[in-house]
Amino acid sequence: MTQTITAKELLAQIEKRYFKGAGLAKASKLESDERRAFVLAQVERLLTEKHGSALLAMWLSDEFWTADEGRKPIHEENPLLSLKEQQTLTDREMGRLRLILEVAGLCHDLALHYLFDLKEAFGIKNNWWVSNKQLVEWLSTTEYEQIAMHTAYILKKHATGVYAYGHYQPAQDAMAELFSGEYHELIREPNYTKMPPRGYVKTIVDELQQIERHWQRGRKLKLRPDLIMLHDEIYGVVPRQFDKGVLQAAQALYDYMDKEVYGRLTENDDFAPEVMKRFAEKVREVRSAYFAKGWLTDDSLEFAYLMAHAQNCGYGIWREEDEAL
Repeated sequence: MTQTITAKELLAQIEKRYFKGAGLAKASKLESDERRAFVLAQVERLLTEKHGSALLAMWLSDEFWTADEGRKPIHEENPLLSLKEQQTLTDREMGRLRLILEVAGLCHDLALHYLFDLKEAFGIKNNWWVSNKQLVEWLSTTEYEQIAMHTAYILKKHATGVYAYGHYQPAQDAMAELFSGEYHELIREPNYTKMPPRGYVKTIVDELQQIERHWQRGRKLKLRPDLIMLHDEIYGVVPRQFDKGVLQAAQALYDYMDKEVYGRLTENDDFAPEVMKRFAEKVREVRSAYFAKGWLTDDSLEFAYLMAHAQNCGYGIWREEDEAL
């Protein structure tokens, strides 16, 4: 017969395994910024004490939750997550448990790279975008460099997902294949990089800010979102400026897509190949009118971007003038 561990016994094991000498009893009485600072210091320590990767933080998370987003209990019989079992703990033990759960929760989200509440964790505006100046400043200046690396990776992962959902392929690919020229390394998960934390964070933030500035310039020029994306697809990357000639070519494609492609495709539509064939011919026509030889060849990434954009347009994905990523 398997002996069931009590809440008191499991709490003692976790305190000894992860928080020996950390001063949990005293820290459990802290509030507000002081409590947040203690939590961050413990998470930083657990992320830093590596066993090949940030396993110590992951192990603490695994004491309570599965690897799923949303902090699902690891199993229903965990006594520390049972209200009935929690009633067997003293007030002091419950105070320590609450603090441990705060640390373990942030470990869970950082180690597994899930979005979390920035206000609760860092005391800053809860906006996961590079336009959040508080977030950029925190990432760039904080003493908790391991936390900053994992948070920057989450920001990168989130932005990549937003670009993918918006079918903005040049930006999606830029983030997915982000490379540091200074350190000659692809930006992979923090556990698998040799880059220093500051350089890692800066590489991600700089790229996201460059993309954001590009869109801000587009908004100032009052360009429609799809026109911006067509411009960038012709370039094959997110450029640092708008080229007048490329914009003219993009406008020609925009007008054609709006009139001849939008909403013309349905699932299992025999007419789809003909619509896409005519769009490819339009791309070649625009290529001949606006670009030098060798640009927008049929086998180029840029051509593939445009064809994918037209297909999405054909299935009804088309943005209003004032809508943007």
